[in-house]
Amino acid sequence: MAGEDRQEVVRPEMKVAEVLRRWPELLEVLAEASPAFQKLKNPLLRRTMPNLVTVAQAARIGGLEPEELVARLNRALGVEARPEVPVAKEGESLLGTPPPPWLSAPVGFHLDVRPILEQGGEPFQAIMAAAREVGPGTKLVLEVLFEPIPLYKVLGKQGFLAWCERLGERHYRVHFYRQEVRQGQGVAAGPASLSEEDWRDYQAEVFIEENLEPPLPMMRVLEALARLRPGEKLLVHHVRRPVHLLARLEEEGHAYLLKDLGPGQVKILIRKGG
Repeated sequence: MAGEDRQEVVRPEMKVAEVLRRWPELLEVLAEASPAFQKLKNPLLRRTMPNLVTVAQAARIGGLEPEELVARLNRALGVEARPEVPVAKEGESLLGTPPPPWLSAPVGFHLDVRPILEQGGEPFQAIMAAAREVGPGTKLVLEVLFEPIPLYKVLGKQGFLAWCERLGERHYRVHFYRQEVRQGQGVAAGPASLSEEDWRDYQAEVFIEENLEPPLPMMRVLEALARLRPGEKLLVHHVRRPVHLLARLEEEGHAYLLKDLGPGQVKILIRKGG
Protein backbone atom coordinates (compact mmCIF):
# COMPACT_ATOMS: atom_id res chain seq x y z
CA MET A 1 0.00 0.00 0.00
CA ALA A 2 1.56 3.27 -1.10
CA GLY A 3 2.81 5.46 1.70
CA GLU A 4 2.07 2.84 4.32
CA ASP A 5 3.98 3.05 7.60
CA ARG A 6 6.54 0.23 7.65
CA GLN A 7 5.89 -0.27 11.36
CA GLU A 8 2.18 -1.01 10.90
CA VAL A 9 2.55 -4.12 8.75
CA VAL A 10 4.19 -7.49 9.18
CA ARG A 11 7.38 -7.65 7.14
CA PRO A 12 9.34 -10.78 6.10
CA GLU A 13 12.52 -9.68 7.87
CA MET A 14 10.80 -9.13 11.25
CA LYS A 15 11.54 -11.67 13.98
CA VAL A 16 8.55 -13.80 14.94
CA ALA A 17 9.02 -12.68 18.55
CA GLU A 18 8.66 -9.03 17.49
CA VAL A 19 5.47 -9.82 15.58
CA LEU A 20 3.95 -11.59 18.59
CA ARG A 21 4.92 -8.76 20.94
CA ARG A 22 3.28 -6.17 18.70
CA TRP A 23 0.25 -8.23 17.72
CA PRO A 24 -0.38 -11.07 20.24
CA GLU A 25 -3.58 -11.97 18.39
CA LEU A 26 -1.49 -13.25 15.47
CA LEU A 27 -0.43 -16.26 17.55
CA GLU A 28 -3.68 -18.03 16.56
CA VAL A 29 -3.19 -17.07 12.91
CA LEU A 30 0.29 -18.61 12.94
CA ALA A 31 -0.94 -21.75 14.71
CA GLU A 32 -3.63 -22.22 12.05
CA ALA A 33 -1.22 -21.60 9.16
CA SER A 34 0.91 -24.71 9.74
CA PRO A 35 1.19 -27.61 12.23
CA ALA A 36 4.82 -26.57 12.75
CA PHE A 37 3.61 -23.41 14.51
CA GLN A 38 1.38 -25.21 17.01
CA LYS A 39 4.31 -25.36 19.42
CA LEU A 40 4.30 -21.55 19.64
CA LYS A 41 1.40 -21.95 22.06
CA ASN A 42 3.96 -23.30 24.51
CA PRO A 43 5.26 -20.27 26.51
CA LEU A 44 8.75 -21.78 26.76
CA LEU A 45 9.15 -22.08 22.99
CA ARG A 46 7.80 -18.56 22.52
CA ARG A 47 10.74 -17.31 24.61
CA THR A 48 13.38 -19.07 22.51
CA MET A 49 13.15 -19.89 18.81
CA PRO A 50 10.88 -16.96 17.78
CA ASN A 51 13.68 -14.62 18.86
CA LEU A 52 16.01 -16.24 16.34
CA VAL A 53 13.68 -16.75 13.37
CA THR A 54 12.31 -14.20 10.91
CA VAL A 55 8.82 -14.47 9.46
CA ALA A 56 10.31 -15.51 6.11
CA GLN A 57 12.38 -18.24 7.78
CA ALA A 58 9.37 -19.38 9.82
CA ALA A 59 7.34 -19.74 6.64
CA ARG A 60 9.94 -22.07 5.15
CA ILE A 61 10.08 -24.05 8.41
CA GLY A 62 6.30 -24.45 8.20
CA GLY A 63 6.37 -25.52 4.57
CA LEU A 64 4.80 -22.28 3.33
CA GLU A 65 5.86 -19.66 0.82
CA PRO A 66 7.08 -16.55 2.69
CA GLU A 67 4.84 -14.29 0.59
CA GLU A 68 1.82 -16.42 1.53
CA LEU A 69 2.48 -16.25 5.29
CA VAL A 70 3.25 -12.51 5.27
CA ALA A 71 0.05 -11.77 3.34
CA ARG A 72 -1.99 -13.99 5.68
CA LEU A 73 -0.71 -12.23 8.79
CA ASN A 74 -1.33 -8.79 7.31
CA ARG A 75 -4.86 -9.75 6.24
CA ALA A 76 -5.57 -10.67 9.86
CA LEU A 77 -4.55 -7.10 10.74
CA GLY A 78 -6.88 -5.74 8.08
CA VAL A 79 -4.03 -4.70 5.80
CA GLU A 80 -3.63 -5.80 2.19
CA ALA A 81 0.13 -5.36 2.19
CA ARG A 82 2.61 -7.60 0.38
CA PRO A 83 6.11 -6.46 1.40
CA GLU A 84 8.85 -7.81 -0.83
CA VAL A 85 10.47 -10.97 0.47
CA PRO A 86 14.27 -10.79 0.31
CA VAL A 87 16.17 -13.40 -1.67
CA ALA A 88 17.36 -16.26 0.52
CA LYS A 89 20.83 -15.66 1.96
CA GLU A 90 23.36 -17.71 3.85
CA GLY A 91 21.63 -19.22 6.88
CA GLU A 92 18.36 -19.69 4.99
CA SER A 93 16.87 -22.98 3.81
CA LEU A 94 19.24 -25.66 2.51
CA LEU A 95 16.50 -27.91 1.17
CA GLY A 96 16.98 -28.79 -2.47
CA THR A 97 20.66 -27.87 -2.54
CA PRO A 98 23.12 -30.43 -3.99
CA PRO A 99 24.46 -33.05 -1.54
CA PRO A 100 27.92 -31.92 -0.33
CA PRO A 101 31.04 -34.05 -0.84
CA TRP A 102 31.44 -34.56 2.92
CA LEU A 103 28.03 -36.26 3.27
CA SER A 104 29.65 -39.70 3.54
CA ALA A 105 31.80 -38.65 6.51
CA PRO A 106 31.60 -40.85 9.65
CA VAL A 107 28.81 -40.08 12.08
CA GLY A 108 30.17 -38.74 15.35
CA PHE A 109 26.80 -38.36 17.02
CA HIS A 110 23.22 -39.13 15.99
CA LEU A 111 20.43 -37.28 17.82
CA ASP A 112 16.66 -37.48 17.39
CA VAL A 113 15.00 -34.46 19.03
CA ARG A 114 11.52 -35.10 17.61
CA PRO A 115 10.20 -36.56 20.89
CA ILE A 116 11.41 -33.46 22.77
CA LEU A 117 9.69 -31.14 20.30
CA GLU A 118 6.47 -33.20 20.29
CA GLN A 119 6.29 -32.84 24.08
CA GLY A 120 6.68 -29.07 23.82
CA GLY A 121 10.29 -29.08 25.02
CA GLU A 122 13.31 -27.08 23.87
CA PRO A 123 16.13 -29.30 22.51
CA PHE A 124 18.77 -26.59 22.10
CA GLN A 125 20.96 -27.69 25.01
CA ALA A 126 20.82 -31.35 23.91
CA ILE A 127 21.91 -30.32 20.41
CA MET A 128 24.79 -28.19 21.73
CA ALA A 129 25.93 -31.02 24.00
CA ALA A 130 25.85 -33.45 21.06
CA ALA A 131 27.81 -31.01 18.88
CA ARG A 132 30.58 -30.89 21.48
CA GLU A 133 30.98 -34.67 21.11
CA VAL A 134 31.62 -34.44 17.36
CA GLY A 135 35.28 -34.32 16.36
CA PRO A 136 36.83 -32.81 13.23
CA GLY A 137 36.15 -34.84 10.09
CA THR A 138 32.93 -36.35 11.50
CA LYS A 139 29.34 -35.19 11.55
CA LEU A 140 26.33 -34.71 13.78
CA VAL A 141 23.13 -36.15 12.30
CA LEU A 142 20.00 -34.52 13.64
CA GLU A 143 16.40 -35.76 13.24
CA VAL A 144 13.87 -32.93 13.61
CA LEU A 145 10.25 -32.02 12.85
CA PHE A 146 11.19 -29.02 10.70
CA GLU A 147 14.27 -27.47 9.13
CA PRO A 148 16.21 -25.81 12.00
CA ILE A 149 17.42 -22.80 10.02
CA PRO A 150 18.78 -20.79 13.03
CA LEU A 151 21.11 -23.67 13.91
CA TYR A 152 23.04 -23.21 10.66
CA LYS A 153 24.52 -19.95 11.88
CA VAL A 154 24.94 -21.07 15.49
CA LEU A 155 26.86 -24.24 14.59
CA GLY A 156 28.59 -22.51 11.69
CA LYS A 157 30.36 -20.37 14.31
CA GLN A 158 31.78 -23.62 15.68
CA GLY A 159 33.19 -24.77 12.35
CA PHE A 160 30.26 -26.88 11.12
CA LEU A 161 28.96 -27.10 7.57
CA ALA A 162 25.31 -28.08 7.13
CA TRP A 163 23.00 -29.86 4.72
CA CYS A 164 19.33 -30.77 5.14
CA GLU A 165 17.02 -33.32 3.54
CA ARG A 166 13.28 -33.85 3.97
CA LEU A 167 12.27 -37.46 4.62
CA GLY A 168 8.58 -36.93 5.39
CA GLU A 169 5.92 -34.34 6.21
CA ARG A 170 7.31 -33.84 9.73
CA HIS A 171 10.70 -35.52 9.42
CA TYR A 172 13.84 -33.66 8.44
CA ARG A 173 17.39 -34.96 8.70
CA VAL A 174 20.16 -32.41 9.08
CA HIS A 175 23.84 -33.26 8.65
CA PHE A 176 26.36 -31.02 10.45
CA TYR A 177 29.97 -31.70 9.44
CA ARG A 178 32.75 -30.38 11.64
CA GLN A 179 35.56 -29.21 9.38
CA GLU A 180 39.04 -30.57 9.88
CA VAL A 181 41.75 -28.15 10.99
CA ARG A 182 44.64 -28.23 8.53
CA GLN A 183 48.12 -27.00 9.35
CA GLY A 184 48.30 -23.26 8.85
CA GLN A 185 44.52 -22.96 8.55
CA GLY A 186 42.49 -21.81 11.51
CA VAL A 187 38.98 -23.20 11.24
CA ALA A 188 36.75 -22.01 14.04
CA ALA A 189 35.74 -24.88 16.27
CA GLY A 190 33.65 -22.86 18.66
CA PRO A 191 34.64 -21.19 21.93
CA ALA A 192 37.20 -23.00 24.04
CA SER A 193 35.59 -24.80 26.93
CA LEU A 194 35.77 -23.62 30.53
CA SER A 195 36.75 -25.80 33.48
CA GLU A 196 35.73 -25.97 37.13
CA GLU A 197 38.80 -23.92 38.06
CA ASP A 198 37.41 -20.98 36.08
CA TRP A 199 34.68 -20.46 38.72
CA ARG A 200 37.33 -19.21 41.16
CA ASP A 201 37.75 -15.78 39.62
CA TYR A 202 35.76 -13.42 37.42
CA GLN A 203 35.84 -9.73 36.56
CA ALA A 204 32.14 -8.81 36.80
CA GLU A 205 28.92 -10.08 38.34
CA VAL A 206 25.23 -9.72 37.42
CA PHE A 207 22.11 -10.60 39.41
CA ILE A 208 18.79 -11.35 37.68
CA GLU A 209 15.68 -10.88 39.80
CA GLU A 210 12.59 -13.09 39.55
CA ASN A 211 10.31 -10.22 38.53
CA LEU A 212 12.50 -9.00 35.66
CA GLU A 213 10.52 -9.46 32.44
CA PRO A 214 12.12 -10.70 29.18
CA PRO A 215 14.08 -9.45 27.31
CA LEU A 216 15.50 -7.37 30.19
CA PRO A 217 17.49 -10.25 31.79
CA MET A 218 19.30 -11.00 28.55
CA MET A 219 19.90 -7.31 27.87
CA ARG A 220 21.41 -6.86 31.33
CA VAL A 221 23.80 -9.78 30.80
CA LEU A 222 24.85 -8.69 27.29
CA GLU A 223 25.44 -5.11 28.45
CA ALA A 224 27.68 -6.33 31.28
CA LEU A 225 29.51 -8.62 28.86
CA ALA A 226 30.05 -5.73 26.43
CA ARG A 227 31.97 -3.83 29.12
CA LEU A 228 34.50 -6.64 29.49
CA ARG A 229 37.63 -7.27 27.45
CA PRO A 230 38.05 -10.51 25.48
CA GLY A 231 39.04 -13.33 27.82
CA GLU A 232 37.49 -11.73 30.92
CA LYS A 233 34.72 -13.55 32.75
CA LEU A 234 31.23 -12.60 33.93
CA LEU A 235 29.34 -14.45 36.68
CA VAL A 236 25.55 -14.40 36.28
CA HIS A 237 23.14 -15.30 39.09
CA HIS A 238 19.90 -16.24 37.31
CA VAL A 239 16.51 -17.56 38.40
CA ARG A 240 16.10 -19.95 35.46
CA ARG A 241 18.00 -21.57 32.60
CA PRO A 242 18.02 -18.75 29.98
CA VAL A 243 17.77 -20.78 26.77
CA HIS A 244 17.72 -17.81 24.40
CA LEU A 245 20.69 -16.17 26.11
CA LEU A 246 22.68 -19.40 25.80
CA ALA A 247 21.88 -19.53 22.09
CA ARG A 248 23.10 -15.95 21.74
CA LEU A 249 26.33 -16.77 23.58
CA GLU A 250 26.95 -19.76 21.30
CA GLU A 251 26.26 -17.66 18.23
CA GLU A 252 28.65 -14.89 19.27
CA GLY A 253 31.46 -17.25 20.30
CA HIS A 254 31.42 -16.78 24.09
CA ALA A 255 32.28 -19.79 26.27
CA TYR A 256 30.10 -20.55 29.29
CA LEU A 257 29.49 -22.98 32.14
CA LEU A 258 26.11 -23.43 33.80
CA LYS A 259 25.24 -24.82 37.22
CA ASP A 260 21.63 -25.59 38.18
CA LEU A 261 21.59 -25.25 41.97
CA GLY A 262 17.86 -25.95 42.40
CA PRO A 263 14.55 -24.11 41.92
CA GLY A 264 15.20 -20.48 41.07
CA GLN A 265 18.98 -20.79 41.38
CA VAL A 266 21.14 -20.97 38.26
CA LYS A 267 24.72 -19.76 37.97
CA ILE A 268 26.34 -19.04 34.61
CA LEU A 269 30.01 -18.25 34.09
CA ILE A 270 30.69 -16.55 30.75
CA ARG A 271 34.09 -15.88 29.22
CA LYS A 272 33.97 -13.17 26.59
CA GLY A 273 35.16 -14.28 23.19
CA GLY A 274 37.41 -12.23 20.98
